[in-house]
Amino acid sequence: MSTGQSREGGGRGPQLVVFDPLSRVLKWLDQNVEYWLSFFFYSLLTLIIVTEVFRRYALNSSTTFGEEFARYAFIWLAYVATARGVRNRSHLSIDMLRERFGRTGRFVLYLFSDACFLTLGVIVVYTSAQFVIGGIQFDQRFTGSDLPLWLATSAVPVGWLLVCLRVVQRSVALTRAYRTGAPLVGSAADKLAGE
Repeated sequence: MSTGQSREGGGRGPQLVVFDPLSRVLKWLDQNVEYWLSFFFYSLLTLIIVTEVFRRYALNSSTTFGEEFARYAFIWLAYVATARGVRNRSHLSIDMLRERFGRTGRFVLYLFSDACFLTLGVIVVYTSAQFVIGGIQFDQRFTGSDLPLWLATSAVPVGWLLVCLRVVQRSVALTRAYRTGAPLVGSAADKLAGE
């Protein structure tokens, strides 16, 4: 841990400024984990498909696992990207009714929506985790390789755990914004009221 001294606020004397590397790493992960995981799985998917197309048409052969790996990379990509969309509230939603309510009504509807989303997420995590555990217990393997199948099927519970985390984070941010009078989630009515 490194420390530095700075003088702020005039004559109050030196203040100790602490730079915590762990908190910086956690903040960076919080802001970027879905982006970099999506980038990784998209790159992997692209690499596998390009390689398989080249092998099939130029070399007249293909691997036994290429199509399967590409499919599971796409599934991982979809679930990680879902968490990214939930974090930014950029997922598909119908807000025509919600925008007709006042600020408190919109706040309550956002919280209700988040509670429903969180409930769905917990159910999906629980059920899909049972499926993954079953795959581990019965030692299921990929069809074309000797890798364990749980590497692929764990995309669902991991992705939905990220979704649940993001729903809780955005609910906390929403509540904080409501209490401070800041705009709620960029709604058009709140933007107009704030101007």
